Amino acid sequence: MNIKAIFLDSSRYAASDWTKFISLGILFVLTDFLDRLSLEKSAFDVTWLIFLVWIILFFIQAGYIFRIIEFSVKGHDELPHFNNLKNLFKHGLKDSLVFAIYLSFPLILFLIFLIADPSDWFVEVFSNNKLLYSVLTAGSILFFILFQGAILNMAHNQGRFKSAFNFKEIYLRIKRVKIRKFLIICILTGIIIWLLEPFFLEGLAHSIDYPIGAIIDIIIAPYLAILTSRFLGIMDRY
Repeated sequence: MNIKAIFLDSSRYAASDWTKFISLGILFVLTDFLDRLSLEKSAFDVTWLIFLVWIILFFIQAGYIFRIIEFSVKGHDELPHFNNLKNLFKHGLKDSLVFAIYLSFPLILFLIFLIADPSDWFVEVFSNNKLLYSVLTAGSILFFILFQGAILNMAHNQGRFKSAFNFKEIYLRIKRVKIRKFLIICILTGIIIWLLEPFFLEGLAHSIDYPIGAIIDIIIAPYLAILTSRFLGIMDRY
């Protein structure tokens, strides 16, 4: 197990091609701009048009991030090209659907606990935040680990949607990587996504003027996205 090698490789890889790096950053800037614009527009038709463009750009962005994982799994050490946008959109859509489905796991877990005792338990949960947080935290951690395994398995299977739910294959994939190593990578990725990314992108970039926020989006967002994607794509190698 060589977590240091994975981290150093991913750090260098994220800044290995500034043209593609900035191209991904521009996608982040555009989606952020459209997000801000939709909040300012009140006309229903205009808002829906903005949302349509936003969703297209978002799926292309998500598809490119998946392509990074897929290319890394195949042994490529260069950032993939921004070509075949239809393919990027399709993979981004599938990736987002997988995310939404796995996200439902902790929510279902919470609802099961809630339905188990709808009388006293409902009151107890919302009067005791520790219990609520424990249930949601446990479910979220499980969801995140399974989701990472699902995306890794998809990358090994040409992005096939069904492979994200082949739990036997996902387990064997994680076992092949080594469970401890896989969990450490998941923890590292989780720290970056849930702590650093929201702090910079939501807490900082959206609280200041757009031009400065765009600079943050175009530098920090793509770096973190490429870094965490590379983590997942090369863990098989080390």
